[in-house]
Amino acid sequence: MGGINGRFGRADWVPVHYAFRLLTPEELLAFYRAVDIALIIPLKDGMNLIAKEYCAADVTNNGIVILSEVAGAASQLQMGTLLVNPYYIQAVADAILQAYQMDSAENKARMKKMRQVVRKQNVFWWVDAFLKSAISQDLGSFPYLQKYVRQLDSGGFSFEMSS
Repeated sequence: MGGINGRFGRADWVPVHYAFRLLTPEELLAFYRAVDIALIIPLKDGMNLIAKEYCAADVTNNGIVILSEVAGAASQLQMGTLLVNPYYIQAVADAILQAYQMDSAENKARMKKMRQVVRKQNVFWWVDAFLKSAISQDLGSFPYLQKYVRQLDSGGFSFEMSS
């Protein structure tokens, strides 16, 4: 980061800002809305809710998301993001250039698709889908609890596998 800022920054501007503290929700929203291109490229991560938060915050549909293909959110947002392999620097650089040169109509269409997914596939959708998957299983195929639990003399329980 220091090398990038040293090479490309000016006295009144630096390309990379790093916050060494937690941001308030208002500050975070302001940052999301100020960003034209969100570069979210972790080398390993979970869902990467930052990408979804960025989409939700972009009420003007002007933002562009460059997202690591290894981020969990990539499967849900793939129709609108520019997916990259974060290990390939040239691919990341090419995606940044593509985002910078992207036609406004294409940009808006991509963000609109992502915002629709984020709006529909929210935490309530996820919980509902998870529970439906769990409930749809044949409950008769679950092992009986008595096979795994035995009563201790003290009244507590001990878990063990029985054959």
